[in-house]
Amino acid sequence: MSKATERLNQFLTAISAMEIENVQAMFADNVTQFVPFAPEGTPDNIIGKEAVSATFASLPMMFKSMNYTNIELVETKDEHFAIGFADANATLVNDKPYHQHYVFYVRINEAGLITEYREYMNPIALREAIAQLSQN
Repeated sequence: MSKATERLNQFLTAISAMEIENVQAMFADNVTQFVPFAPEGTPDNIIGKEAVSATFASLPMMFKSMNYTNIELVETKDEHFAIGFADANATLVNDKPYHQHYVFYVRINEAGLITEYREYMNPIALREAIAQLSQN
């Protein structure tokens, strides 16, 4: 398993366990998070460890639990770049289910810290979850 593939696996494992501090520790100071299909009003890219870490710090405000299944990690010829696919079976803080399909791209530096994180998902499912949360 390449360094990037290992890091992506550790990243998904930490999110599933809602170990937010461990997730945040995986980011390089110059990390950029890209979410090309982010809901309206949400930035599609976030720059810097502090800003990206704040995004992940908000996960427990939306999710009680997050469980990734059907994880497929794809190694590339570049040991600093990995691709992953996963399904998420989560529970929102209002006890409603949330199901999502993800594609992740991760690039790491020599120290193994994430410098680029891309997350592709179904924006309709995310929009519906946000709407459900705002109703309560």
